[in-house]
Amino acid sequence: MSSFYFVSLGCPKNRVDTEAAVAALINAGHRPADSPEQADLLVVNTCSFVVDAREESVDTLLELAQFKAQRPGVRLVAMGCLGQQSGDDLLKAMPEVDLVLGTGEVGNLPTLLASPGAERSHTSGSTFLPAQRTERVLTQSPAFAYLKIGDGCSRKCSFCTIPSIKGPFKSRPADALVEEARTLAAAGVKELVLVAQDVTQYGYPQANKALPDLLDRLETVDGIQWIRLMYLYPETLAEPIVHRLGRGKIVPYVDIPIQHIDDGVLRAMKRGTTERGVRALIEKIRVTRPEVAIRTTLIVGFPGETQEAFDKLKSFVQESDFEHLGVFTYSAEPGTPAAALESPVPRPIRAQRQATLMEMQGAASKARNETLVGSVQQVLVEGHSEENIGVPYGRTRHQAPEVDGVVYLDDFEGHPGDLVDVTITGSSEYDLVGTPEE
Repeated sequence: MSSFYFVSLGCPKNRVDTEAAVAALINAGHRPADSPEQADLLVVNTCSFVVDAREESVDTLLELAQFKAQRPGVRLVAMGCLGQQSGDDLLKAMPEVDLVLGTGEVGNLPTLLASPGAERSHTSGSTFLPAQRTERVLTQSPAFAYLKIGDGCSRKCSFCTIPSIKGPFKSRPADALVEEARTLAAAGVKELVLVAQDVTQYGYPQANKALPDLLDRLETVDGIQWIRLMYLYPETLAEPIVHRLGRGKIVPYVDIPIQHIDDGVLRAMKRGTTERGVRALIEKIRVTRPEVAIRTTLIVGFPGETQEAFDKLKSFVQESDFEHLGVFTYSAEPGTPAAALESPVPRPIRAQRQATLMEMQGAASKARNETLVGSVQQVLVEGHSEENIGVPYGRTRHQAPEVDGVVYLDDFEGHPGDLVDVTITGSSEYDLVGTPEE
């Protein structure tokens, strides 16, 4: 059997698929390699959400193709969203690629590799949501794991390609999710991060009952200490879920992609939300669950976004005082309704607006972090930082993995997965520094 090297790009849902594919390869007798130079099989789980993601996917494939060229017999595989979206076109444009798999073919990778006469492109399935527990090999910190509760999207946002790539939203059976959570807990995972394109749609059309029921069951899993909810659509974030934030094992944190606040822009985006509704939701969370950290994402430079609309967005960001904020510049995606809209915003103005909001957020985050110095925070240890010369780090309940700041730890001799009380001794724009209490 061959040795393999895997690169996972894109969102946490892709990461879950990667970990399932890695487990499937190992179970089929393949073994992981530490570097592409040592591998007989090179696999890229691609992303194609926006043009930058597609370019990164192609660049990664081309980079690995160089290692393939140096060793006869090495195979290169592209799987995931770019494969699902482009399939045969990708094979024509990149003859270096031996096999293309779509987003629903994760579990078939070993079988297809063992079938020399098989077609080179396999994009029939749109989502990978097995009805049974699926084995995974964790490829990040052993402290946390993403739990993909659904995939695809039934929304009609005018700028988004996800429905055309992955089809309508589908939920994974609760029994399979609970069993997977138990397996992850047995492996030492302390935090489950629930992800889907829209977590509020879980169990649709019984979403208002299905998600609370799933949370009830996940909270009974021994070993799991934190459960985090990511990507909750504002229009369907029900009050029962709001009231559960910060209670039991549910951490006081919520990710609500708002995208904009101007009603004209929201209509053009086909978001189904309004300024009034968004503001009411934020106020409800701030009043009923004031300890909850809110993360959101915004898109600037959408076609027709006037200076007045952007100024309204700036005021909204300042008033809302989000704990975490991501800002993206609009990308015109082929085939989406937004790509045909008039009044495009020039690229330099898009970049300037993004920089303005991120500068505002950086200053607000820095001020907020300074107020935490001297406090004691519970921290989940993730591992050792690659950016800061191996310094151990972790996260508070108000920080999500990969997208938010971290807590760097002084004088720490424990292990990833430890939950420790930490006295915060310093802060920066997004990160904290602390010393574990004895």
